[in-house]
Amino acid sequence: MPPAAAHSVWWFFQAGTFAGWYVNLETPYTRGPAGVDTNDQLLDIVVTPQRRWEWKDTDEFEARIGHPLYLDQATAAAVRAEADRVITRIEAGDFPFDGTHTDFRPEEGWPALRLSADAVMPGGHRPWPGPPSAGLSEK
Repeated sequence: MPPAAAHSVWWFFQAGTFAGWYVNLETPYTRGPAGVDTNDQLLDIVVTPQRRWEWKDTDEFEARIGHPLYLDQATAAAVRAEADRVITRIEAGDFPFDGTHTDFRPEEGWPALRLSADAVMPGGHRPWPGPPSAGLSEK
């Protein structure tokens, strides 16, 4: 989540091998009591380790433009402009698409991070604790 950027970049691994990046177009994050707050802007970019990219969720993005609960025309144009800036960086191999952190492996024994039981999300919602198979009780 680059500061003030309208996107985040996620690194994905399959069986310990780097599988690619996922670019989530979203509002710039703000810090809140439970961590960081942002809103998804529906459009995403999937990037292979070789920096080939493709759009994700374009139909959903286009369908929601003009809907009062989603995107007006100006916001949609801003999302597309942010996507164009990211694509330029992907194609140039700029950070983070330069391979940085693709060899990262957590140390053996690192515990999984969990939100505290008293964490409250905006609107008074509590975070989903995960499926019972994750070792957490249903609430």
